[in-house]
Order: sequence, then C-alpha cells, then structure tokens
Amino acid sequence: MQTSAKLNEEKAPGCADGCKRVISCWKPCLYSQPQIALAPLVKTQAACVTGVKEPQPLAYAPGTGRFVIGFCGSGTGHLTQSLAVLRMLQARGMTLAGIVFDTDATQKMVQETLEPLGVPLLQLPAIKLVDPKKGMVPTVVTLHSVITGVGKLRGMYPQLVSFFVDAKAEYIFNFWHTTLAFFLRSHPPPPGVRISNVAPQFALSSLDVRDLGFWEIVGKSTIDAMAALIAQTGPCLSLSARPQPNSLPPILEVPAAVSSFSSRLILCYFLAQPDAVRLERLLAQFSISGVEIHCFTTAPLTPPAGRPLALESHAKQRALFKHYFDRCTGIICSTGNETIWEAVCRGVPVLTVPTSGHPEQMMNARIHGRAFPASVRAVSRVRIEDVRWLVDFKPSEESIAESSALRERATTFDAEGARLLCGA
Repeated sequence: MQTSAKLNEEKAPGCADGCKRVISCWKPCLYSQPQIALAPLVKTQAACVTGVKEPQPLAYAPGTGRFVIGFCGSGTGHLTQSLAVLRMLQARGMTLAGIVFDTDATQKMVQETLEPLGVPLLQLPAIKLVDPKKGMVPTVVTLHSVITGVGKLRGMYPQLVSFFVDAKAEYIFNFWHTTLAFFLRSHPPPPGVRISNVAPQFALSSLDVRDLGFWEIVGKSTIDAMAALIAQTGPCLSLSARPQPNSLPPILEVPAAVSSFSSRLILCYFLAQPDAVRLERLLAQFSISGVEIHCFTTAPLTPPAGRPLALESHAKQRALFKHYFDRCTGIICSTGNETIWEAVCRGVPVLTVPTSGHPEQMMNARIHGRAFPASVRAVSRVRIEDVRWLVDFKPSEESIAESSALRERATTFDAEGARLLCGA
C-alpha cells in the first residue's frame, strides 16, 4: 500500500475529473475514510479477545499433518475453495482436525456439507461486509459488526481455546474468515504452526483507486482494511487467473471444452432478481431466434400478465445449473469468480453484470475483463446488443488462447497449492 506522501507526489492521469495530482483528487481522500474508521480495530495494538492487550499464545503440541480450515459466508465461493484444499490435503495423507465457519452459514450447508465431514465444528460470529442482494454495507455497519463480533468472542473464549487445543493443528487455512483472524491475531498458535490465508479478495489490492468509481473505492477501502487485519496472522494468497506473486491458480473443476456452437444455449445466473427481470423484458421486446435461454435466480421469475416468460426460469439449484452448463455456448451472470473462470475454461463467452451497488462485483468485473478481453464483456446493465454479441460469438485466436492458458493454469492447483500452502 502506498503512503500518502508517495501518492501526493504522483500524477493521476486516470482520474475522471482530469486533476493533475492526487493531492487535489477526491478519490484517495474518499478511500481514506473507511480506513480511518476501521484503523483502531485493524492495528496490531487492539485489545485481544480476553480484553488483555498483549497476545496470549495457544498452548498445545501440534500433530504432524493435522489441519483446521476456516471459511466465511453462506455462498458457495469460499466453501468451494476450502473443500478443494481439503481434498488436495487429504490426498497427501494429511488429517482434517476441525472446521471453523460463521453465523452466515445456512442450516442446509451445515447439515449437508459440514457435518458429514465427521470433525469438530466451531461457529463464530460473522462480520458484515456485504449484503448479498444490496451490496457493500456502510462502514458504520461493518464497524458495529466487528465490535459486536469481538465482544461475542470474549464470551466464547473457553470454547475457542478448547477447539484448537483438541485439534492440535499443524496448519490453519483461513478463507476470509475475519472473526477467526481476530482470534488468531491475539491468540497465536504455538511456534511451528503455519497459518495461510486464501481468498480472491486479496487480488483486489492490485487495483488503482484512481481508476475506480465512488462505490468501488468505498468497497475497496473496507476490503483492504480487513485484508490488513487478516495479514497480521500469516501469509496471504490470492486466487488469480494469471500467474502472480503470492497467488494460487483458480480453484475449480476444469470442464470439458465446448465442441460446437451450432446449437446455441445461453445460461444465466443473477444474484439480484431485478437483473433477471430486465433481461427477460429485453428478450420479450427484441426477438432472438434459434437460441435456448435458461435463467437461474433465488426464486423463479413470475410470468407477466398476458404473456409467457421469454426465457426458461429456474430457482437456484446446483445440479440443474451444471446440467445446462455442460451444454451452454454462452454465460450471462453476476460477477463472482468460479462461474466466469469455468466458462472461460470451457471456451464460451461471458457477459458479466455486477449487481448494482455491489463494489466487490464491480471490481471483479474489471479484473476479469483485463484477464480475458476476448472472452469476457463487463456491463453495468444488460443491453440487447450485448446479448446478441453472446449469441453470435465465434471463437477467435485470442479467446482460444485465453481458454487454453486458464485450463493449463487451473490444472496446476494441486502442485502449486501443496507448495504455497504447506511448503511441499
């Protein structure tokens, strides 16, 4: 992260208002505000979970090859990544000793995915950074969430210590679990225990504030503050489509490459229902023949009065989505990571539409657009000309090269993961 003095000396030709020096630009000033608000909780001197200012190390004898995984959220992103690491480590003879998740996890996730692993589970308070439907929450909400979460950790202190002492973990892998980072910062494991932090969010630090819009800057500032907190516990690894220092390859199941574009099928997934409604209305207004379109949202779309839906609407369900993904020739989706990476691996184009007011998705769109300029088109709102680009897409030398490079990088995950996560 650049110092303010350094920023003041540099020119900012990319600023939208044409200012010549960063000191006269509003963007770095805006970026600094959430950082200032969160600084007392992020800095190392903050009080630990027990209220004592000095760190209190955990005392246990690590067991060889034993590991704990922590992940956050109710979505499939961090869970999918952590489970891929779990399988890779178990294939190397290592032993899962426990799972740490947070209160955002759904009961279905716990019952169907976590409990069958047969290891101790520890649920910690979630820290509110993003509303899945509305986007980044105000900094004051995040601040209140952090203060409340750390307060709850104090009441859970005996349970937390017992969990880690019983786990005897030699390795701890944290997938953006901020509350877990608070605990590990103030109660570090014994010497020799390796903590690794893995998340796509670490890649957002590469974006220049001067290139971003208002909400992206606010979101990046908050995310960078949380990344700084997590980094105090151990090395941080991003997930990157291209080889970068301190990065893992994308964690995904490499799909079969598309064999033909003769039968067109467009697959859509939206986090926010209004984006799907807008697409459906466009398709009803502008007829596109010879293409099958399937759209997944939290709940199926309601047919408008007087006409059927202009696309096939489905409630979000993983098995059916995969069925259509294996046949698709194009993707329209909100801007996460896995679906876009898998689509590029498959060799099909992606029209990505960040959820309105969701700065992390807006920044993801920038990163994907730069990584795959021939395969990914990022738009703020779906237009019929964008849909037609997707439907009429013909692979180019550039798009084929992007797909091949990503497929090759994704297949190196096991080897790169073992090296970066375990030093193997």
